[in-house]
Amino acid sequence: MSDDFHPDWRERLDRLRRGVADKFRGCPNDPLQQLRVCACYFNEGYQEGFDHGALIDFLGVSTPSVLSMAGYSDSAALRVMELLPLLANDAEGTCRAPTQLPPSPPEVVPPVQTEISFSESHEKENNHA
Repeated sequence: MSDDFHPDWRERLDRLRRGVADKFRGCPNDPLQQLRVCACYFNEGYQEGFDHGALIDFLGVSTPSVLSMAGYSDSAALRVMELLPLLANDAEGTCRAPTQLPPSPPEVVPPVQTEISFSESHEKENNHA
């Protein structure tokens, strides 16, 4: 066993996961607050010695994930995971949430193809011209 493996890692992980799950329960419909919780989660996780990949896994992939512990449905958890690229590290390496969400992209309405039909009388007029 390596020196950097802490025998109490499971206890530290469980404490971190429970605390963050509690915070997520308070903001099920607030993406900006969810990002703030995510930033705190990553910062606390780094302080506990967990790497970014493991924290991502614990947050939304492993069973039970932090988000499922918070009562989030699979689709709600996916929405939180899709927000993660909005997090950024500052110059000191601290994970930060944005102060506001980017605007939603404009809704794209698919074009409607119109059918053009030519009547025989119209064609005859064009042929005589």
